[in-house]
Amino acid sequence: MREEIVIPAWEVASKNTEIKIFNFFPSLLSTVYLSLILLYQVSWTYINVFSLNDQFFTIVINFVHQSYFTEVIVGFVVFFLAYILITPISQGGIIALIDAECQGKSDSQKTINFGLGRGFKYFLPVFEANNITALFKLLSILTFTIFLLRLFGVAYIAYIFGAMGMYFLLAMLLNIFLAYTHFFIVLERMSAFDAIVASSTMALENLGITFKLYVTLILVYVRTVLTVLVFILLPFAVSAIFTYITIAGVKLIFFGLVALLILAFLIFVSHLNSVLEIFVETLWYRAYVDNKGKMETDGPKHGSDHTEKSHGGHDSGHGHESGHGEHH
Repeated sequence: MREEIVIPAWEVASKNTEIKIFNFFPSLLSTVYLSLILLYQVSWTYINVFSLNDQFFTIVINFVHQSYFTEVIVGFVVFFLAYILITPISQGGIIALIDAECQGKSDSQKTINFGLGRGFKYFLPVFEANNITALFKLLSILTFTIFLLRLFGVAYIAYIFGAMGMYFLLAMLLNIFLAYTHFFIVLERMSAFDAIVASSTMALENLGITFKLYVTLILVYVRTVLTVLVFILLPFAVSAIFTYITIAGVKLIFFGLVALLILAFLIFVSHLNSVLEIFVETLWYRAYVDNKGKMETDGPKHGSDHTEKSHGGHDSGHGHESGHGEHH
C-alpha cells in the first residue's frame, strides 16, 4: 500500500503547485472560519458557563454582543455563505485536478481554471452531499458540545462529554462509509444520494483498505485540535499582556507582535491544511480507483458500472470514467 498509494499521493500533494495554489484560499477561509467560531465559543463558555474572568475573553464577548452586534451578525452571515459556497467548489475542483494529474491528462486539464470549471459543474451535488453529512463533521460535534454546555451548564458536563463522545465514535464509523462520496459525484457524475449509496457499497466491499486509510483522517482531526489549542492558549497570552505590562507604548508593541504571530500562524496553518487536504484526498482517490477496478473485475453487478457505460466519452474532460483499469 505504501508504494502504490501513499508515496504517489505525497508526490502529488508536495510537488503539484497548481493544486496547492487552487486549494490555498479555501484552506485559509476554512481556517479563519474555524478559528473565529472556536474563539467565540470558548470565550462564551469560559465566562458564562464556567463563571471565570478573563479580560481578553470579556473584550471578545462585549465586542460581539454589545459594541458591534449588528456588524458581527452581518459579517458572520456573509462569511458563512462564502464558506459553504466556496468549499464545494474547492472539493470538486481538487478531485478533478488530482484525477487529471494521476491519469496523465493534458496540461489544459491540470490548470486552476479547469479546477474551477469542474468545481462549479459539480457544485450542487457536492453541496447537497455536504449538507446531508454535516452533522457528522468534527466542527459540528465540537460546536454542538459547547452549545450543550451553554444550555445545561457545568453540572451536566460529565453526561454531555459522555454522550458526545459516543456520538463522535458513531460519526467516525459513519464517515468511513461516506469516504468515497465526492469521487462518485465528480468522476461518475452521480447525484448526492446515489453517491452516498455507492460509497457505502464500496467501503463495505473493501473494508480492509478503507479502514487503513481512514487513519489518515486523524491527521485532519489533529489539525482541528491544534487550532483549538492555539485559540485557547492565545487569549491567556493576551491577558498576560494586559496584566503585567502597564506602559501603553510597550503594550502596543506587544499587541503588534501578537497580531503578526496570529497572521503568520494563519498562513502557516492554511498552507499546512492545504497540503494535508490534498494528500488525504489523493490517498482516497487512489484507493477509490483501485477499489473500483476490483469491483469491475468481479462483474458488472455494481451500481457504478451503469454510470460508467452510460457516460463514457460524454465529457472529454473525464477520460477517467471510461478507463480506470487501463491506468492501474
